[in-house]
Amino acid sequence: MSIGLPRIRRRVSMPAWLATAIVVLIVLAIWQLAVTVLGVSANVLPAPSLIAVDANWPLVLEAALNTTLATLAGFAVGNAVGLALAVLICASRTFSDIVYPIAVVVRAIPIVALAPFITLAFGRGPGATVVVAALIVFFPTLVNVILGLRSVPGETIELLKVMNASTVFGYLKVRIPFAMPSFVSALKISAPNAVLGVMTAEWIIGGTGLGRLVVQSWLGLDITTMWGAVLVSAVVASVLFSIVSLAERALLGWAVRT
Repeated sequence: MSIGLPRIRRRVSMPAWLATAIVVLIVLAIWQLAVTVLGVSANVLPAPSLIAVDANWPLVLEAALNTTLATLAGFAVGNAVGLALAVLICASRTFSDIVYPIAVVVRAIPIVALAPFITLAFGRGPGATVVVAALIVFFPTLVNVILGLRSVPGETIELLKVMNASTVFGYLKVRIPFAMPSFVSALKISAPNAVLGVMTAEWIIGGTGLGRLVVQSWLGLDITTMWGAVLVSAVVASVLFSIVSLAERALLGWAVRT
């Protein structure tokens, strides 16, 4: 009499992009149905089908390109500054005592209050929007990387001391690699925040991107174009977040699985 081995059932998981697409389609269907059934005015909340037909898509896509370029620049600058400051703060107690409180104060000041100074320094152009995005992005990166750098196990630090390893070696080979999961987590937080920062700057300071288009369309009562710009901004933020997530899985798969 043979004893059958238990069958191993393999779990088939749905791809993340497919799950996201299904959720988006469901939300759009509910939106369309709710607007139709409740009779919501198109001047308040147009149906997705009306947005798709009546929005000025060439204008929206042109603005989306400008916003995307500024977002990528602000995202890169803000995260690079946050990473560099985090390393310096952890490496030097004096630098930490001076710079970290300043970083906290700068992050606590509303962007609206900083707008006049940013405008004086960088003008009313793409440079100002990049600076605003960088200011919004750098602080989560700063805090997360500091946490990662300071979370190295004590045994590893003692081993470095026993090996008489230099500070530079310790950071390049141990601390910074150990902090990479925290850094990538900060990137995922910063991705949508960078889009928000650029659109806020375009609204307050001025620009040619989606933030400015939302305001202009609203003032001109072009509600479908306004909502088209809002939806495209959400797509830009989602795509940037997805790119960071894919990079995380490709470069830090060991950290994602643990």
